[in-house]
Amino acid sequence: MGVRDFRVWWGLFVFFAALSVLAMQRGYRRWSRARAAVAGRPLAGRAVLERRLRREGWRLACMGSSVVSMTALVFAALLGAPAEAILGLRLVALASVGAVLWLSLIR
Repeated sequence: MGVRDFRVWWGLFVFFAALSVLAMQRGYRRWSRARAAVAGRPLAGRAVLERRLRREGWRLACMGSSVVSMTALVFAALLGAPAEAILGLRLVALASVGAVLWLSLIR
């Protein structure tokens, strides 16, 4: 079983896809709880919390976009898609991951 073995790459793909889905589920639950908490707050301190909540929602959407684009990239490569399609999916995946990182770092 070497680096060229298809099962190794498939196993890694499934493992990281499962981790990504679990991370998205956790993020959605946290976002949902935070949204309910913000709705119950008085209007005075709500603006900062709504801004954070909006940023977390965008982060979650970008995370979903990255998972979908990377999954599509794997299947496009395996099915022999044109080079332009693969390049486009790579760019979408990189932009999505970059947006997730950027939204995670800003406060």
